[in-house]
Amino acid sequence: MKPSISFIGAGNVTFRFSLALHEKGYTIDKIFNRSQENAKKVIRMLSANGSDAMVASSHAELFDSAIIIIAVTDKQLPEVVSKLLPIAIDRTESGKNNPIFLHTCGAEDIAVFNSLVLTGCKCGVLYPLMTLNRNKNVEFKDVPLLLEATEPSIEPVLEAIATDLGSEHYFYSSKDRLKMHVSAVFTCNFVNYMLTLAFEIVGRDQPLLLPGTVESVRNSFLHSPQAALTGPAKRGDLETIEKHLNLLKEMGMEEQAQLYSLISENIMKRQKDK
Repeated sequence: MKPSISFIGAGNVTFRFSLALHEKGYTIDKIFNRSQENAKKVIRMLSANGSDAMVASSHAELFDSAIIIIAVTDKQLPEVVSKLLPIAIDRTESGKNNPIFLHTCGAEDIAVFNSLVLTGCKCGVLYPLMTLNRNKNVEFKDVPLLLEATEPSIEPVLEAIATDLGSEHYFYSSKDRLKMHVSAVFTCNFVNYMLTLAFEIVGRDQPLLLPGTVESVRNSFLHSPQAALTGPAKRGDLETIEKHLNLLKEMGMEEQAQLYSLISENIMKRQKDK
C-alpha cells in the first residue's frame, strides 16, 4: 500500500506534485497553507480528479499522514520546520510515530531538518530540477528529481515516489544539489532575462528569433556550449561589436549595452586564454 501524503504550501509545486501523486495511487490527505483560499484551489482540482483531500487548519492535522511534503520557498522553510518541531517532540514523548518530512527546495541544505532529526524524525529532499507551473501540464517523466535522505532507511521511499512518477532521479548531496540549482539559474532564469532584453530590442519581430535560439540551445547540449558559440565576440570582430553598441546606445538601451559589452569582453578573454 502506498503511503498517504499531506502538503505544506499551496503553490505550483504542491499543485503539480499532489495531482501527479494522486494519479499514481497515493492518498493525498490534507493541504495546509497560510492562505486557506489558495489551499482550497488545490483541493478543488484534486476533488475534480476523485481525491478526498481536505484543507488543514493547522500543522498538527497533517501528522496522521505517512509523509509530509513541505513545498514552500527556501526562505520560508526554516520557519516551517520550527513550527513542526514542538508537535514532533510532543508526539515522540507520547510514543506516537512521526511522519517522514520532505522538502522540495533546491538551495536549502538537508541540515535544515537537524532539529527534527534529533527528535528521531526521518527527513529527506524531493527536488524537481524544473520550474513547475499550475497553468501548464507537466509529464514527470520529463522532470529530473534530485533526492537526499537523512538516513538510508527512507531512501527506498524516495526512490519509490520518483519511480512511480516516472522521473529520472538521482541521490545528490546538498552541496551537489546546490550546484545544480545555481546552474539552472544560468540556463533558465538568466536565459529568460536575456530573452527579455532581446525582445525589447526587436519588439513585435521577436518570433523570428525562435528558430535560431532553439537551434543554439540544441547544439549546446548535443555538442558543447563552446562548440555552439558563434558571433562577433568569438571572432574578435571589434568593428561589428562597436556597431552593435552604438545602435543600442542610440536606442537608449543602456542596460543591453552594458551587458553586451561585459559578455563580449568575457567571451574574447576566454578565446585568448584557450
